[in-house]
Amino acid sequence: MSLASVISGVATLASVVGSIVQGNAQAKQVKAEAEAGAIQSEAQAKVDREQAEREILVAAQQEGDFRLRQRRAASDIRAAAGARGVSVDVGSILLTAEDFSRQTEIQALRIREGGEVRSTRLEQQADLLTSRAGSIRSLGSSRASAARTAGFFGAGTSLLSGGFRTARILQEE
Repeated sequence: MSLASVISGVATLASVVGSIVQGNAQAKQVKAEAEAGAIQSEAQAKVDREQAEREILVAAQQEGDFRLRQRRAASDIRAAAGARGVSVDVGSILLTAEDFSRQTEIQALRIREGGEVRSTRLEQQADLLTSRAGSIRSLGSSRASAARTAGFFGAGTSLLSGGFRTARILQEE
């Protein structure tokens, strides 16, 4: 066996090992990037879920504050009417008070519904992000597997071409 064939064999072996190492390194990098993306999506989903809870609490507080302001306004109206000697339990003042009460309830329910709508939107966004995290992980695993496979194919190619080179060198000797 000549020095040229030994060198060719060593070069082939180095190329094979290099291809496998490169494929594994690329697989590890792809997997790490996918995991980072999935973690980021999950973190944003958690933030969105927390915000959804806050939206419900804020809407409940706003609804309560609105109802309190409206009760005070209704009391002020009744007091002013009573001070003028108007009976507040009959006639147009009663109809006005009932209408005021209905409008107060409608607006309070709109405030609550607005919070629920914002909360639902954030929950749906969080669900989407959670699903996206799973997809990112799955895609990362597939890409990592493909990178490993490519490394092995590269190693096989190097092995075959190195084997042919070595065989040619040995034939020429």
